[in-house]
Amino acid sequence: MSEPTQPGDHLDPSRFDAIIDEAGPDSILVIIDRSMGPVVRGVCQAEDVWQETLALAWRDRAQHTWTDVRAYRSWLITIAKNRIRKIARDATTEKRGGKGTRALFSDFEQAEGVSSLGNLLPAGSETPSRVASSRERSRVMLAALAELPEEDQALLQARLFEERPMEDVAGEMGIHLSAAWRRFRKALEAYTKRLEVLRSRSVSPPQP
Repeated sequence: MSEPTQPGDHLDPSRFDAIIDEAGPDSILVIIDRSMGPVVRGVCQAEDVWQETLALAWRDRAQHTWTDVRAYRSWLITIAKNRIRKIARDATTEKRGGKGTRALFSDFEQAEGVSSLGNLLPAGSETPSRVASSRERSRVMLAALAELPEEDQALLQARLFEERPMEDVAGEMGIHLSAAWRRFRKALEAYTKRLEVLRSRSVSPPQP
């Protein structure tokens, strides 16, 4: 069992993997995937954005004022969404004949010897090797979401995955707060049931 997260853990290279795990990489990948439009999908995949997010979070760790894991997770999501917007702008500029061509980890080009995610994170971090596993789990979550009405998908993304205040979500939906909560509970129940079914199907049978 891992130790409880403490203030300053996001600055400690030996605790980086633990804090990322606690932040919920699977569900953050769901947010990233659902935030990518066709332009961004033509340039990279969700796991690429997540890798850049991890690299930026470690590089800029001193810029984050620690309060708790929930706030750190929100910071990671903000970084990811900023990356998506930047990728979209660059790709659009390139398409129009400008100089928008970018490469993965382009913000680190000034660092000599940077050739992979492993070079951008604390020495010994196992986070890069865990990205593929997180991505597979996020695909199951995305599949479960996709079976719900679009409005319910948006509601669950905002409240369940992004953990935004329900007051804000209800306002954007144009419905009363109590109605938003009722709809959320119903959508969450449907999502949870579907997720359980899909997860059971994704488990490999035991080898004889």
